[in-house]
Amino acid sequence: MIDININKLLLLMLTSTLASCGMKISTINNPNVYATHDFGFSQAVIFNNVIYGSGQVGWDKDYTLPANSDFKQQFEQTLINIERLLESQKCSWQDVLHLRFYVVGLNAVKRENIGTFLKQTFSNGYAPATTLIGISALARENLLIEIEFTAKIKKQ
Repeated sequence: MIDININKLLLLMLTSTLASCGMKISTINNPNVYATHDFGFSQAVIFNNVIYGSGQVGWDKDYTLPANSDFKQQFEQTLINIERLLESQKCSWQDVLHLRFYVVGLNAVKRENIGTFLKQTFSNGYAPATTLIGISALARENLLIEIEFTAKIKKQ
């Protein structure tokens, strides 16, 4: 296992190298989405006009799950969190290049919920590359879904 200080050093070296090449890395930290920096990472990173979103879960900005939380409610809150991060960069679902879903206890009903979202959101002939992975648990108890995303930023 790599020591956390080595990781910080590697990140610093990478950032310095990219900066010397004129490439800039920035982060997204939207106050309307739970603060991932409390856990040591960014909500998303922007590099070369591409957003690389950390896995989003069904927490609101106060780290609270919906009341009587079930998969569908957590899925909806997770999508809201991603929308807020996209909108902070003037992006929408149509700018998403890739989605990666991690689902606890993946079954036909959960697949159908995700499929319905994808078909409704991307009904114009474009759909992002997508990966759906069934898992036994996420990083915190009671979390049922996590979604990573990659999106392009429109040239302004």
